[in-house]
Amino acid sequence: MQIKIEPVKSTEVQILSDISIKCFYDTFHQQNTEEDMQFFLKENFTIDRITSEMGESSNYFFFAKVKDEIAGYIKLSVSKPPLEIEETDALEIARIYVLKDKIGSGVGKSLMNFAISFAKSNNKKTIWLGVWEHNQRAIHFYEKYCFKKFSEHIFLLGKDRQIDWLMKKELGE
Repeated sequence: MQIKIEPVKSTEVQILSDISIKCFYDTFHQQNTEEDMQFFLKENFTIDRITSEMGESSNYFFFAKVKDEIAGYIKLSVSKPPLEIEETDALEIARIYVLKDKIGSGVGKSLMNFAISFAKSNNKKTIWLGVWEHNQRAIHFYEKYCFKKFSEHIFLLGKDRQIDWLMKKELGE
């Protein structure tokens, strides 16, 4: 299966919003209350919020496409990393979302390989991300790429204070 990675265009904000809502909901709705889910989705994946994120020069969005159909996306950010990362030349994988019916098809792998290549081509030394401590499928996926837990932080989903693991990979590995 050929997977193409392409920059998200400013005219595709609605599509990006829709896929963000769908992926996040499909992945986490069973472990969270409907009230917390709806609050989070309405706060984080609105057209205005995503337009604002796309307008920040530190953020990069890319769609993964299979046969010209969007199968997932990645948001990369070169904003300031957490204090626990001494390396300032770091790239964050802020989101790596794959549609439920495409999980296991290589889309996530293609997005991860793209992120690592993107980081290296931009002379980043470290790549890092946050992942919910109960998302074992994602943690296992990141560990396959040699990401290691280095800290934790609070992730607020609605009113629910959850723990995200912060994981990083040194690009010399």
